Amino acid sequence: MSDLTQQQCFLPRTEVVATVRMPLYLTAIVTGLLLSVLPLLTGCGAGGETGSNPNVTVTPSSGGGASTASASLTWNPVQDPAVSPPVSAYFVHYGRHSPGQSGSCAYESSLHTASPSATVPDLDPDTVYYFAVSAYNGLESACSNEVSTQTPPAST
Repeated sequence: MSDLTQQQCFLPRTEVVATVRMPLYLTAIVTGLLLSVLPLLTGCGAGGETGSNPNVTVTPSSGGGASTASASLTWNPVQDPAVSPPVSAYFVHYGRHSPGQSGSCAYESSLHTASPSATVPDLDPDTVYYFAVSAYNGLESACSNEVSTQTPPAST
């Protein structure tokens, strides 16, 4: 009877050891795969490079009886041969409040453009706006350095 008791105790321990080794082995494989793919998961522009910081020009415009302004932004496109696939679009993020963090894209609004320039219409007069640009190639990069401008007062 003692042989039978020992075998029953011994077999479950063997199974537990084998079960524990299997997940550790799989964890090692998954970790290795993630480490090898990590550079691909960082998004285009690797660290928020959008080519250059955007330049902004504000022009007053009149539309629909209300005075508004528009902001034109330009920047150098991302030309990094290490970025694969290449950049296919950009997002212009903007708003009346700065997220206060370098690289953050947490603004009130954004618009999409395929070229390294954009015009943001219908901005309120006499208001400070903050802008940043991110690149996109299936993943979105961190935002560029922020630029800001104040729109002109409403025309009377």
